[in-house]
Amino acid sequence: MASAQQENPKGSVAMAPGDNGHDPASNSAEDEWDEERLEKAMNTLKEMHIQLRGLRTTIPRLIAPLTTKQPSPEVLYREFSKSTSTANQEVQQFRKLMNDEESLKVLEQARKSRAENPNGIKPWRVTEHPDWATRGT
Repeated sequence: MASAQQENPKGSVAMAPGDNGHDPASNSAEDEWDEERLEKAMNTLKEMHIQLRGLRTTIPRLIAPLTTKQPSPEVLYREFSKSTSTANQEVQQFRKLMNDEESLKVLEQARKSRAENPNGIKPWRVTEHPDWATRGT
């Protein structure tokens, strides 16, 4: 291990290039994405996409009770409170999904993959995937 480390002028130990202090075999196992893991990642990305698309209508659904005539102020308040609560739950659910450890790993892997091989990535088209908004397909 002494040959892989060098002392720099500031007194701290620098690792040799490619040596991150971990066993190289375990590092490559983390980097390997088998078919099952890729399928799971695709499902995670699909769920992110579906939830994000659903958030596009959050504001119109939030103010819908305000745009229609309500029988009384109490009904207006109750309906607006329900729509506010629903909108808040949807946003929180999306934030939880986006900040989930597995989601962050999927996004990081996508960034690494794109950085390593930026050519030949074709754009996604909804016409090629008519079931994109259906969960579990």
